Amino acid sequence: MPKVLSDDEIRCFRNRMCDHALASFAKHGVDGISLRGLAADLSCSRTTPYRYFKNKADILAALRQREFGRIADALEAALLHELNPSKQLETLCSAYFQFAIENPDSYRVMYTVAQPDPSQYGELEAEILRSSEPMRRIVNNGLAAGSMLGDPINICYVLWAGLHGLISLHLAHLLGNKREIDELAAVMIRSLLRAVSAESSELVATDRINKPY
Repeated sequence: MPKVLSDDEIRCFRNRMCDHALASFAKHGVDGISLRGLAADLSCSRTTPYRYFKNKADILAALRQREFGRIADALEAALLHELNPSKQLETLCSAYFQFAIENPDSYRVMYTVAQPDPSQYGELEAEILRSSEPMRRIVNNGLAAGSMLGDPINICYVLWAGLHGLISLHLAHLLGNKREIDELAAVMIRSLLRAVSAESSELVATDRINKPY
């Protein structure tokens, strides 16, 4: 008869499985993850992983849920230490970038793995939503304060696309060695902040009004 496990024991073993799944993903991609392979890594019976996950899609969802939770924690923690509203967006962008650079495999599994039916994984969707909430909150606060102008959804997408694009190029080793990634990140973040600021938008509008045709 299988041993009855406590909630803490279940959580701990699921987390260990996610650790090994991430390591397998780093070496071989999604194809490198299997429940049998995890059983071998953990020196347990072939059937043990099936007590925790029904199939490969389940463990991928659990792994991605954990990593989205980690980046959400990092972004929330960064904002707790920056109380100046005028600096929070820069702080958030920097924290997002730093997490990706320090945890490249986590970042890849978050954004390059497609779940067959995400609606089946409510906890994963909740963590994805939580990871984007700090950006939405800062943008909405900026719009309310008049420091930003525009549509909040568009602004969030522009900010995310800029950060994600640079991170993806770096992780794919496509940037070369002419600039350090930290230097490029600083330039990108400054450019994004200017792009969404009300001051920048007003200057552009004034320039259009005064520009002769």
